[in-house]
Parts: sequence; structure tokens; C-alpha cells
Amino acid sequence: MNSIENSILHDIIKHPKKISILNFDIISNIIKRFKKILEEEYLLLEFSLEKDGDDVYVIGDIHGDLETLTQLIDKINKNCPKIVIFLGDIVDRGPMQFECLLIILALKILYPSKYYILRGNHETLEMNEYYGFYQDFISRFRDQSKFNEILSIYNLIPICALVNRVVLCLHGGIPQDIDILKKIQGYKCKNFREIYNSNMKGIFQIMWNDPKSELRGFSKSFRGSGIKFFGNDVFENFLKNNDLKYIIRAHECFAEGYRWFFNERMLSIFSSANYRGSNPASYAIIRNNKIIPKILS
Repeated sequence: MNSIENSILHDIIKHPKKISILNFDIISNIIKRFKKILEEEYLLLEFSLEKDGDDVYVIGDIHGDLETLTQLIDKINKNCPKIVIFLGDIVDRGPMQFECLLIILALKILYPSKYYILRGNHETLEMNEYYGFYQDFISRFRDQSKFNEILSIYNLIPICALVNRVVLCLHGGIPQDIDILKKIQGYKCKNFREIYNSNMKGIFQIMWNDPKSELRGFSKSFRGSGIKFFGNDVFENFLKNNDLKYIIRAHECFAEGYRWFFNERMLSIFSSANYRGSNPASYAIIRNNKIIPKILS
């Protein structure tokens, strides 16, 4: 059975338009296989690259931009990085949201030790209802209860990834809880709401917070209750407390494609092109514990 399913997975990666004609039973089966893999992953993913020159590709918000996702996959297939990390926000706003999500699920199932997905602030019901993915899904499948299968995915997605103990990848930013990484280390992602209601509430800010160059400390954000801007002083404290050198995050779109913060210790990338105007898509490469920002061209 898996060999037949794998052929379907390869087919939809190569021909995304076929996703629109898939029976939901097949989609449900793909979701179940994806969840089984994620049930064995941790909230904090940790990678140690053994060889110099082993690359990690880090990809920011996709937001239904299938054209850019396809270009990124082509580049990955050509350059063969060791690991690929998606920083979340796969759906909402863009024209091909479900296609992008299913392709990334397929990649994870086919190559589970190469592709990894982190949770962004749009991997929630509330955001999907407000920004379009929920409506897109219901218009396709005419059954609200089926969306529960999508939500069950969100509850299992890891929060951040640590590369060689020095580069932290996450969606939004650092939380006020400076010890959050120690709290989530070795914790499997089986019930996100249970985790959020525990002493690990900093994971919410990991998905939502934003850097602000001129700021000291934390301040309120326009994004909503409990969400913060953070400045260089608390950022440096977070790095020092956790023995980190760099952080790669997504969450914000910049006209130039990517932006450095805090003396080039934090890189902000965004991988959906023309998201607001004519911004290029960007991604990052981690190589020998250094960060190389790239514009997709």
C-alpha cells in the first residue's frame, strides 16, 4: 500500500494541479502518515552536521505561493542540502494554499530525515478562518469536520530547530522566557494545547514576536495581546544564556527580501514572492555554522 501511496506523493510534487482531483480519503491517508512521523519528533529539533560543507536550507513563509515553492524544490534537488527546514506559515492569503501544504507533507513523508517543518503563527484555526485557508478548504471538500484533520497536524509541528548547537531557527522571535529552550528540549509534540497551558507559554511568543532595532527590552506589539517587540539587549541575553551565535526567523515581509538585525546576529527571511508589492523571495543557507542569505532568482 505504501508503495502506491509513495507514487502518488511523487506525482503530486511533480504535478501539483493533480491535487485538486484527489479523493479526500487519499488526502486523509497522507495526513495520517505525516502525523505518525511527527509524533516521534520533539518540540525542539536538534541537528549535528558531521561534515564541513553540509548545508541546511532554511525557508520562510510560503503563504500559498506555489510558484516560489516549486522553484525552491528545484534548487534543493539540484544542490542537495543535508537538511531543509520550513519556518512555518505554509497557508493563508496565497492562491495555492492547499497545494503548498500537501506538497510539503509529501516531501516530509518521502524524505523524513531531510525535510522538517516548524510551526508558524498561521498554523492555527483562528488565523486560517481570518486569512482564507479555512474557507479555501471548505469550498473544496464541503465538510467543516474534515478541517479537524488539518488542525490535528498543527498540534504536532515542532516549534524550533537548533543546528550544531549554535544556530536557532524559529518562526517569530525570542520570548520573554529566557529558559524556554531548556524547557522544551526532549519534549515530544503530542498535544500542543496541553503544552501551551503548562509552563511553556513562551512558545506562543516564539511564533509571534518581532525584532525592533532601536528598542531596549520588550514592548507591546500591534499584533495583539501577549505578543512583543524585542530589542538588541534582550536578544543578546537570550543568545548568551543559550550559547547561541545566530537566529534565523521569518514572519515579516521586507521589500528587499531579507533583513539582518542586531549586528547581523539575526536574519529575517520571507519566501513568498510579491507578497506585498514586488518583494523577492528569500531563503537562507547554514554552512559551517555561518548564515548565507539568498534571494531566489
